[in-house]
Amino acid sequence: MDHRLTATSLLLAFSLACAPGGAVGQQEEDLEASDQRRDPIVGGQTTNAFPAVGALTRFGSTHCTGTVVGPRTVVTAAHCLHGVSASSLKFVLGGKVSAPTATIGVASVKAHPSYDDATIANDIGVVTLATDAPVAPMKMVTSMNGSWIGKELVFVGYGVSNGVNQTGAGTKRYVRMPIEGVTSTQFEYGLPGKNTCNGDSGGPAFAEINGETLLAGVTSYGDATCKQYGVDTRVDAYKSFIGVPGSPAADPCNGETFAGRCDGETVVWCENQQVQSSDCAAQSKVCSFSATNQYYACVAPAQADPCNGETYAGRCDGDTLVWCESQQVKTANCSDGCGFDAQQGYYNCQ
Repeated sequence: MDHRLTATSLLLAFSLACAPGGAVGQQEEDLEASDQRRDPIVGGQTTNAFPAVGALTRFGSTHCTGTVVGPRTVVTAAHCLHGVSASSLKFVLGGKVSAPTATIGVASVKAHPSYDDATIANDIGVVTLATDAPVAPMKMVTSMNGSWIGKELVFVGYGVSNGVNQTGAGTKRYVRMPIEGVTSTQFEYGLPGKNTCNGDSGGPAFAEINGETLLAGVTSYGDATCKQYGVDTRVDAYKSFIGVPGSPAADPCNGETFAGRCDGETVVWCENQQVQSSDCAAQSKVCSFSATNQYYACVAPAQADPCNGETYAGRCDGDTLVWCESQQVKTANCSDGCGFDAQQGYYNCQ
């Protein structure tokens, strides 16, 4: 999400895809094996490391970045979630959004209750995944202070690599930059030719402490062309909001989403943090996926979607390929794994 402000206020809220530099701690080997191409504007370098870092996609396009901190908990920026439904999002793992190693549904989203869309204050949010992420969660920094000024962190994200032309989104990159200032809830950074940028919002800043890689910050905002400075939200300042990582019980709708589902001829969905339901049969309608509204609803029988939201492009349910063809839902068991076929433009068995 681009969250741009005027030059007289806070300028820009990022989505982290611009990351240059080296790796941290135990992940150094993975970085050395990654593509060493450097991007000229923000100094980014592509990588397949940092497996807990993924992209939040919205309706299939790169939206923001997030970090797995619990089996089903992803930390990101509040501005990535403000006014956004869980049903429109997916959490994608891997080096490229176009070729994910895993795609996970989103059960619920929660921006910090004191997030201010005008000032970008308290810019931190939590995404609850529909299923456990197949990666080890990252631990978080427990405290930060002014002594961190000058400490070099590694920033990771899927944002653009050119802040002027807004190109390059969808590829995981990393960059090393030192902290230049620390406040009670944020820290600032910036080096000539290096920065986070649009699409990196919500992405992590990692610190190495006693040989361990820890999440220290979440990319929030910076200057409009990603050439001058960036600002991260400190995770240690919001420990109580983030809560116990990975607890699905924290989801008030217990996995139900705004997009909903059909339970026979009853549509069930989550709205305003409560489970709602509607008996379609009582309305002489049927429960079906509404392609127009992108959620399940009670519709006239003639308007029912025969594939209930499945598309020809399909999706992966573990190692099972699911897609819609000839107005019927098809499935195939993929013995070598299921993934997105960039050449064909749809999901397929690998």
